[in-house]
Amino acid sequence: MVFPSPNGGSNDGNSNLDEYDDITGPRREEALRKARNWFVILVVGGLMLGVLVAFGVVQVLNSLGLTEKPDAPLRIQIEQNNQNQPQQ
Repeated sequence: MVFPSPNGGSNDGNSNLDEYDDITGPRREEALRKARNWFVILVVGGLMLGVLVAFGVVQVLNSLGLTEKPDAPLRIQIEQNNQNQPQQ
C-alpha cells in the first residue's frame, strides 16, 4: 500500500518519511503480529472488564432487592379489601 507523500506531493528528496510509504517484507509481518497481539489483548481485556461490571451490577441489584418479584398483586388485593369494607 502506497500512501501520498506528506510534503504535499512534491518529492524533492529531502523527506525522510519516504521510506515509510510502503511497508513490505519482515517489517510488515512484525507490524501485523504486533497489531494482532494488541487486538487480542484489548478484546480479552474488554471481555474481562465486561464480566466484572456485569457481576457488580447483579450484586447491586440483589442487594437492593430489585430482583425479587414485585408485590403489585398484593397491593391491588389490599386496596380492593379496603374499598369493600364499609366506612365508619
